[in-house]
Amino acid sequence: MGRKPGLSAEKTGRIIGILVANPDGLWLRELARRCGCTHATISRYLNGPSLKPLILDDAIGNPERPALRLIRLKPFVIERLQQGQSFDQIMRFLRLMNKIEK
Repeated sequence: MGRKPGLSAEKTGRIIGILVANPDGLWLRELARRCGCTHATISRYLNGPSLKPLILDDAIGNPERPALRLIRLKPFVIERLQQGQSFDQIMRFLRLMNKIEK
């Protein structure tokens, strides 16, 4: 029996923790090195539903295959985490805002 399918909550938490500790952002490969994952794995997590609404992804080069990607948390996410809100509370807020906009 292997691991459960889908994205790991542990890796998602590690990515967020590293980005919180580096509010100016990190290059994709540096983020992967600090997480202990490949850059392809980190990219898959960043494009997933749990992290995509929380990050700013500044790409340099071709948008479909950028040469460099600077990854950082959106300012409101950092503020809410510093106020003591959990990741789940922030995601609930984002889902609610998404419903209101539709």
